Amino acid sequence: MTATLRASPLLALALALLVTGCDGGFWSGEPEHRERTDNPEILARGEHLYQQYCAACHGEDREGAENWHQPDEDGNWPPPPLDGSAHTWHHPWWQLKDMIRYGGQARGGTMPSFEEQIDEEDAEAIIYWLQSHWPDEVYEAWLDYDRNTPTPADWEEATGREWVTHTD
Repeated sequence: MTATLRASPLLALALALLVTGCDGGFWSGEPEHRERTDNPEILARGEHLYQQYCAACHGEDREGAENWHQPDEDGNWPPPPLDGSAHTWHHPWWQLKDMIRYGGQARGGTMPSFEEQIDEEDAEAIIYWLQSHWPDEVYEAWLDYDRNTPTPADWEEATGREWVTHTD
């Protein structure tokens, strides 16, 4: 009986480490975001900001450019749909915020920076609004992706590429 009592703390620790490892705890950080919101103020603000800054390129209904999956004659990729039908859900929360705020030009893309117009809270409202329209299965797949790359350092380690927001 004494051996069992002594082993119990070790067993508890081993189980805790196992559970943490299965939930993405082996990464250096935790995702900033995991839940959709149904807060009407946040969603209305996100929709307003999207229509003001994003709709001109990504479409009023988040449909993206017609040939978004094919580069144009200059090799640039047209704006993708943000309705859950394209690759947006392949980006973790922090990366979506960065792309909205800083654009893609520092990484060779054409999306302009909105750093002067959109702060972090505005970017989050846009993401919340976009995600509120994603099908549940897309959102669930995004949650898995977000858990697996919760920080820029984790993304860089997983991809072997540096995440750049500004051209210096």
